[in-house]
Amino acid sequence: MLDMVPTIHVDSILEKIVGPCGLWQWSIAVLLAVSTASLSTFPVFANSFSPHRCRMEDSAEEYFAAQNFTFDHVASRIGPWHTSAGIRSSSVGENGIGCVRFQLDWSKVNLIAFFDPNNTFVKLSENLTVERCPLGYVHQESAMHYPGNVIIDFDTRCAKSWLVPLGTSVYMLGMLFGFIFGGWFGDRFGRRPTLLGFSIFELCCGVWTCLSPNYVSYVLARFFMAIGNTAQINVSSVLIIELTVARYRSVLTVPLSLGINFVHRGLMAFEAYMLPQWRWLHLAVMSPNLLSVLYFFYLPESPRWLVANNRPNEAIKVLQTGCRVNKRKSVKAVADDFEKVLPALAGFENHIGEQTSRGSKDNQKFVILKPFSTPKLAKITLLCSSIVTGIVMSFFGLLLYASEVRTIVYLAAFWNASSSVPAILLSSLVYRYTKRRRLPLACIIGLSSCTLFSGGLFTTFGHLRSELLLTVCSNIALVLLNSSLCMCYVYIPELFSSDIRTNAFGTVLGLARIGSIICSFVNELDRYVKHGVPLLIYSIVLVVVWLSIFLVQDTSGENLPDRADEKPSYDCISSSQPTDPT
Repeated sequence: MLDMVPTIHVDSILEKIVGPCGLWQWSIAVLLAVSTASLSTFPVFANSFSPHRCRMEDSAEEYFAAQNFTFDHVASRIGPWHTSAGIRSSSVGENGIGCVRFQLDWSKVNLIAFFDPNNTFVKLSENLTVERCPLGYVHQESAMHYPGNVIIDFDTRCAKSWLVPLGTSVYMLGMLFGFIFGGWFGDRFGRRPTLLGFSIFELCCGVWTCLSPNYVSYVLARFFMAIGNTAQINVSSVLIIELTVARYRSVLTVPLSLGINFVHRGLMAFEAYMLPQWRWLHLAVMSPNLLSVLYFFYLPESPRWLVANNRPNEAIKVLQTGCRVNKRKSVKAVADDFEKVLPALAGFENHIGEQTSRGSKDNQKFVILKPFSTPKLAKITLLCSSIVTGIVMSFFGLLLYASEVRTIVYLAAFWNASSSVPAILLSSLVYRYTKRRRLPLACIIGLSSCTLFSGGLFTTFGHLRSELLLTVCSNIALVLLNSSLCMCYVYIPELFSSDIRTNAFGTVLGLARIGSIICSFVNELDRYVKHGVPLLIYSIVLVVVWLSIFLVQDTSGENLPDRADEKPSYDCISSSQPTDPT
C-alpha cells in the first residue's frame, strides 16, 4: 500500500501568496498573444479571385483596349457568360463560365461587327461549339478581390478549381494534427518546451510557404504550418488558464483571443490592401511568430503540470517568480512568504518518483489515448468534440464565406475580424460574473442558430437585391460563435485534470477540425446550389450542438484537479495518495 504524500494545491497558493491576476499573468498572456500568428483565414485573400475570361489573340486584345469595351461585354461575346436570365449556353455549367470560348477562326472574324453592341450575335451564339482557352485567361480588375492570389499564380482555375477547397481542407487537416500533437507533447514534455519547439517549426514552414514553387509544395507547407500554429494555440490557451484561478480565466484569455481573432486578422486585411502579392502578404502575416524568441527568456512552465508530474520543488520556484513579479518583492522576501505557508518540500520528488516511476514508464506509450482511457473520460471527450466540431464548422465556414459575400474583400475580412471584439468581451464578462459554464454557452449557440437561419432563409428564397441582410446576419452570428469558442477554451479544459489537460483539450480541438475541413466544401454549395444555402446548413448544425451541450456536465472551474483521482482542496498543501498513472 502506498504511503500518504503531500500534494500542493496551486489555486490556494495563487490566492494566498502569488496573486491570481497580476503583472506576471498579464505579461505572459500578452506575450503569447502578440507572438501567435493568425493563419487560418489567409485563404480569404489567397483564394479570392475575380471573374475571368479567355485571353484572345494580341490583335483582338489591342482592339478591346482601344474601344474601351467593358469586361462583361467582351466576355459575353467570346464565349458563354452570365446574363440576367442565367447562363447563355446550356452546354456549359456554372464552373465552365470564363473557361471556354466559341470555336471560331478568330483571325478571320470581323471584330468591328462581331463586338458591335447592336449586333444580333446573342441569338446566333447559342448553337456554337466551344473550346478550352488556348492562350490563358484575363481577370477583371475588381476592388472586391485580392489581385495577386494563389489561384492566378498556380493556375488552379476551371478544370483545376477543385484544388482550391482541397487546399483549404488540407490546412484544416493540419490543424487537426496540430491540436492533437500539441496536446500530447504539452502533457508529455511540458507546456514551455512544446511552445518553443512548435513556434520554431511554424517559422520554418512559413518560410517554406512563401518560397513554394508550385501548388503541391504550397499545400504541403501550409499543412505543416497549420500543425505548428494550432499546437502553439492549444498549449498557449491551457498555459494561461493554469496560471490563474477560475474567476480570472475568462479575463486572462482575452489578450490571446483578441490577438488571434482581431489584431492579427485585422492587420491581415490592411496588409493585403498594401501588399498585392500573396507571397509578401504571407511573409507579413507570419512575422509575429518571430517574437516567440522571447519565450526563451520569460515563458514559465505551468506549475500545475509540474505538480501533476511530481516536480513540486520546480512548481514552487515558478510560483515564487510569479510572486516576485506581482508583489515586486526581493527573492528573500518571497522565500520567507512561502516558508510561512508551506512546509519544507525537500524529498517530495524522490519520494513520489520512486512510487510512480514504474507506472509512468509502462503507461507512456499509451499517453496519447488517455482521453479515452475510461468510459467517463471517453464520453466527455467525444461529447466535447462533437460540440466544438459544430461550432468550428460554422465559425470557419462564415469566416471563409467572406469571399462569397459580394463586397470588397478587405472590408469583409476586417469586419469579420472586428466582430471578435464584442465576442471576446461578451464571453469574458459572462464567465467573469456567472458561476456556471454550461447554460451561457447553450444560450449563445441557440441565438447563433436562429440568426443564421433567418439570414439564410431570406437570402436563398427572398430574391433580395442587396447583400445587406446576409452581411448583417453573418457578422452577428460570427460575434456569437466567436464568443462561444472563447467560452469553450475556458469551459472544456476545466473538465479534465492537469495531467491530461492539454492532451484531452488538443484531442477535442483536433477532432473538431473535421468541421473546418467540411466547411470549405459546404461553402461551395453557394455556387452550385443557391446563394445563402451554407447559412441554412450551419444553422441546422448548431441545433445539434445546442442539444449536445446539455449532455455534458457543468463546472464552475474552482480548484481544478492536478490528477484524475484528486479531490478538490482549499489548503495550500495536503496529504493524499500518490496517483497511480494507470
